[in-house]
Amino acid sequence: MRILAFVYDGMTLLDLVGPIQAWAFMPGNEVQFVGKTVGNVRTDCGLTIEATHDLHSSWQDPDVLFVPGAGTAIFAVADDPEVTNYLATIGAQAKWVAGVCTGSIILGAAGLLEGYRAATHWGAREHLPRFGATISDERVCIDRNRLTGGGISSGIDFGIAIAALWAGDETGRLLELVIEYAPQPPFGTGRPELADATTLDLAKGRVSQAFGVGGSVPTPAVL
Repeated sequence: MRILAFVYDGMTLLDLVGPIQAWAFMPGNEVQFVGKTVGNVRTDCGLTIEATHDLHSSWQDPDVLFVPGAGTAIFAVADDPEVTNYLATIGAQAKWVAGVCTGSIILGAAGLLEGYRAATHWGAREHLPRFGATISDERVCIDRNRLTGGGISSGIDFGIAIAALWAGDETGRLLELVIEYAPQPPFGTGRPELADATTLDLAKGRVSQAFGVGGSVPTPAVL
């Protein structure tokens, strides 16, 4: 399985690491970390990762195209025709097109979600219909070969669920145990419908700053 992970400045680290860590335990998987240019990419938590390939040196027909999300950093990516045209081309060749959190918004801007159900962070769901996608509130949404996940921490669920899709439920069960995935949320407020009113109002303010300020998501790219 050849997995092409697109990386960019300001992306959310856990969106990338959650799925990739789960998939790393699957024998035979290869990953390319592809940026607009080769070199260090700074994530939203300050850590950097390395883009090992650029748009020209990457696989052109991977098994999986995977895009992590971000806050306002998605606007620059989604508004860059070189990137969206690249993703549209790669996505048309890939067997699976995948995104976690607002990575779905980038996929949508590349024209890859039209006619599909898709998930994203709860604070960014309103963007999906403009790309012809149907909003899903699932933590992991599978619609044919389009694979999308909810916000940030859902990337771990996503990685395990998609591993099971590719290699069977026994593989999923094994990975869940190997990475000791047995979450015990301290407060149980991890989705809007679970949070108290005060926490939800505060979260909406933070999310509005992250996803609703700093730019507007463009219409899908056309090759």
